[in-house]
Amino acid sequence: MKTFMRFAVVVILALGFISCDELDELTEIDFDTTLSDDLMVTIPAGEDLVLNETMLINMVNSDTQDYMDLLQNVRITSFTYQLVNFTGDVNGTVTGNFEADGVTLVSHNNMVVKSEVDAGTIFEVSDVSLLNSIASKLKSGNNVSLGLSGTSTCEEAMTFTIVVTIELDITADVL
Repeated sequence: MKTFMRFAVVVILALGFISCDELDELTEIDFDTTLSDDLMVTIPAGEDLVLNETMLINMVNSDTQDYMDLLQNVRITSFTYQLVNFTGDVNGTVTGNFEADGVTLVSHNNMVVKSEVDAGTIFEVSDVSLLNSIASKLKSGNNVSLGLSGTSTCEEAMTFTIVVTIELDITADVL
């Protein structure tokens, strides 16, 4: 009888823990959202000019604003950027890095900006550890500084826009 009672207590406790986990899962909401922002870049004419253009991005939008204090998990499923709306020196180049909070995400070596715009090149950030670091900052409600740094060379001034798109998979615990 003692063995049966111990077994019964163990089974009841195990069922209780399993039920709590299942109940917790019922109070979670999963959703996706997309962060998108534009960085205008203006480069004056000249050789080996220092380039440092940045913007701040955060994850507060109409999808997330009600859940910011309830976030359990934020995962970046896609992080891309594209150069668009080019004007200026068709042979102008940029050598440098696309960065997040000073950490290099993608390097560019003598990139001819107009060629990348014309080709419609979409640059993808795929380093999982960097994506996890950015997701962690966003989850904490912090801004992330994104930008282009390095040098540029052009005979006439150039302007273009960097369109950043970050797709997120989010879990929030509503209770």
